[in-house]
Formats: sequence, structure tokens, C-alpha cells
Amino acid sequence: MLILAVETSADLCSLAVRDESGTLVERAFRHRMRLLERLIGDVDALLADAGTTLAQIEGLAVGLGPGSFTGVRIGVMAVKTWAATLDKPVCGVTALEAVAQEYAAVPDCRIISVIRARPGMVYTQTFLRASDALHPQDALHPQSEPQTLSLTEMISLLCAQRDARYLLCGDGLIRDGEALRAGLDAAGVAATFGRAEAPRASVIAAMAAARLRAGQQDDPLSLVPLYLAPPPIGGPKGEKREG
Repeated sequence: MLILAVETSADLCSLAVRDESGTLVERAFRHRMRLLERLIGDVDALLADAGTTLAQIEGLAVGLGPGSFTGVRIGVMAVKTWAATLDKPVCGVTALEAVAQEYAAVPDCRIISVIRARPGMVYTQTFLRASDALHPQDALHPQSEPQTLSLTEMISLLCAQRDARYLLCGDGLIRDGEALRAGLDAAGVAATFGRAEAPRASVIAAMAAARLRAGQQDDPLSLVPLYLAPPPIGGPKGEKREG
């Protein structure tokens, strides 16, 4: 199945096309507050690199956030529109799932997604590898709901099960990784820190491909971003909004 994936929840956005053999093309770019005006052109260029067209795409995937309210909204709306007008199946994948998925092969470990939120806060979710998983796309099962926590609350949460093996990953570590590391060290909690990176469209495409093959698709009309906090109202012009 030929899949186009769009991920626009973070400062670093990405687009990817994949087929049964794997990722054909992936592009990453910083939107610099110009996502709305550049997304269609970037998708057209990506499809041209992959030697295909939007009409030939067989499935669509989109990152649902949490992250930038504006970025997620633009990406989700574009993919919903393509899915509805072209009558293509669509699958939404959260940023929390996508960053954790890159560590699906790590056994006996709680994977903690850490996504940047407003200052002093992170979006987070815990995943655990299923011992009977046959494929990497099926390996991680959520152990908590997506939530917004302060750094203090997150450290306390991990301290509650200090005997567990933890791996933290996600772009929230760019800003808050050192504070989390210091807090966990002070509490005597051992944790491994993975890559401090935004979710990748190629990972979202792979996860969507597995779900679509299993007959799991979303209704484009009801597909919505994952908002864990209300958007700020009346902030300074040009202020980045986190969702």
C-alpha cells in the first residue's frame, strides 16, 4: 500500500511516502510560521520525488499531536480533506505513540514519551512492550492515558514505581531533559534517555500501514487533533501555541 504521511505537530515537521518495501522519501523542515502557505507545495515536491501523485496514493496518515495547536490543525485538516475528496482510507497517530514506537524493540522497559508543552509542563504517556507481539507495530501497549504534567509531577510519577526500567524519549527532552535527569537522579530512579526528537512522518506511515492492513482506519469526518490543553487566547501576535 502506497501511503502519504504528514506530521506537523512540532517545530520540525516531516512528510513521508512509503510502500510495502519501506520509506521511499522523507522530508523534514522547520515551518517557521509559514506552514499553511507551504504545505501543499512541499507535499507536491515530496510526491514528485517518490514518482507518484496524490491520486495514486492508496492510504493517508497524519500526526494528531499533541503539540502546536496551529500546526496540528493545519496538518489534520489537509489530510482529512484529501481522504474525503479522494475517498482514501486514513489513519491518525498521536505524537506520543510515534516517538515511543521507535523503541518498540526494547524489551522489559517502560517507554515514556515526553512532548514539549508550555514552560514547565510536558505531554506524556507510558507504553510497555507486549511480550507476545509478532510485529514491531504491535509491540507497544499504552499503560496510561495521554496527560499533561509538570516536571515535578512527572518525576513523582516515575518514583512511584522506582524498580521499573524506564526509557524517556521525545522532543520535550530538548528543553527539559536535564531537569528530568537531575530530578530522577536525586530520587534514585534509573532511567535511560533516548533521542530528543520530534515524531517522524516515516514512523507514522509505518504504523498507519500496519493498522490499515488490519482494517483499522479512522473516519475522516470525525478525525480530530489530540488537544490536551485549551489553546491560549489573546496571546502576543505570532506566539506559538502548544496543544
